[in-house]
Amino acid sequence: MFDTQEVAWADLKVRVFDTTVKGLRGTKYSKEIEKEALYAAGDEPVGIQQGNKKYEGSLKILKGELSKLNAAARAAGYSSILEVPYQVFVITVNYKEGFGRPMETDTLKGVAVTKYEKGMDQGAKYMEIELPFIFMELSEK
Repeated sequence: MFDTQEVAWADLKVRVFDTTVKGLRGTKYSKEIEKEALYAAGDEPVGIQQGNKKYEGSLKILKGELSKLNAAARAAGYSSILEVPYQVFVITVNYKEGFGRPMETDTLKGVAVTKYEKGMDQGAKYMEIELPFIFMELSEK
């Protein structure tokens, strides 16, 4: 028997400030390592050199969720989610278990939200806001 069921949107939970983000509309995050070919004699590479690691991502949330995150930041003594220091900001993403697939947890440590923009178009039923962020470590378990 083959288990080909993938993680579905319903299996995903994101927590920020120990609170599940209920108004989540989308998420993505990445880990990148700089790499380049190393050249010496001749015109063929003799190796591949590795450099810095880079972590970045974004959350798409509803406007009400941004208000809650900003309120939590203000309660902690910061003016907004943009001011929260990376040392205390962690995002946890849980993929629930199912069909023999174990529970998986990604922990993004050292998160700093870099900006947000509010806006709506005529006829919109809700406001969706993207929160791009950078972070310092990805732990996948």
